[in-house]
Amino acid sequence: MSRAVFVPTVAELRLDQIEVTDDRLRPVSPIAVEAIAQSIKENGLLFPLIVRRVRGSFELVDGGHRLAALLTLGREVAAVRCYEGPAGPIRQMEIDANLARADLSELDLAIHMAARRREYLAEHPETAQGIAGALGRWDASADPALASFVGLTAEITGLNKRRVYKLVSVGAVLDKVTAEKLRGAPNRLFLNDLLALGRAEPARRTEAVEAFAAGKFPKLAKALKAQGDEPAPKKDPAEQQMLALGAAWSRASAAGRKRWIADVFAQLAPMVAAEARGRHEAAAAELMQLIDEGGAE
Repeated sequence: MSRAVFVPTVAELRLDQIEVTDDRLRPVSPIAVEAIAQSIKENGLLFPLIVRRVRGSFELVDGGHRLAALLTLGREVAAVRCYEGPAGPIRQMEIDANLARADLSELDLAIHMAARRREYLAEHPETAQGIAGALGRWDASADPALASFVGLTAEITGLNKRRVYKLVSVGAVLDKVTAEKLRGAPNRLFLNDLLALGRAEPARRTEAVEAFAAGKFPKLAKALKAQGDEPAPKKDPAEQQMLALGAAWSRASAAGRKRWIADVFAQLAPMVAAEARGRHEAAAAELMQLIDEGGAE
């Protein structure tokens, strides 16, 4: 897939030249806009807006809150970093910029993780079946490309890999209408609530979200339970085996570990090589992106 290309000749734009599309992953918070506007008044715009040039027009990629704050202050122009290229890689810039922030809720994390997965599948369509199966098993070991995706996402966000799996699986069942209702709910959402939502039948989800959004239940999980007893989550055999192996490894002595590696080396070596290859490819792609941007500048 082609990558985003930095356009150094576009360093500033009038705000009325920047289009905000309706498929933004994160809505603008009035409270955040007010705080950012105050910061801009005192310190100026610390970070430029990120835009994409498309056939002579400009679409906002990253900086929705900054743009809203600038408009609130009556500003007419702003510093920008402009890119050109396919929608997928540039969409990934928006996703990763948001994922790197510490203020995302569990809901927004799930939505962004699922969006990142969609862009990853668009770039690596051959891994779609492996990812779907691995997510169902909470296990990426069978697919090096998926392991790279999860590892890179975990590195960007600082989250552990298991939590990445969980958030991706939840985000996959969240549509825009459901997300808006959950954002407007009077009570806070927790990861366990979202996991329960992901396990529930579609009809139960709709009714429970309506009730939770209306403030009838303090937790979404309780709203789901009121729609019918939630089946206990199935234990994943692969995960149970992984935990057992980890426990045995932690108890083993250095000599025992060495003998075990020698005993299973023929089976272990190809798996380790595949994992290393996947990580190397992900790191190389990220390095090339940095080189491309540095060269363009």
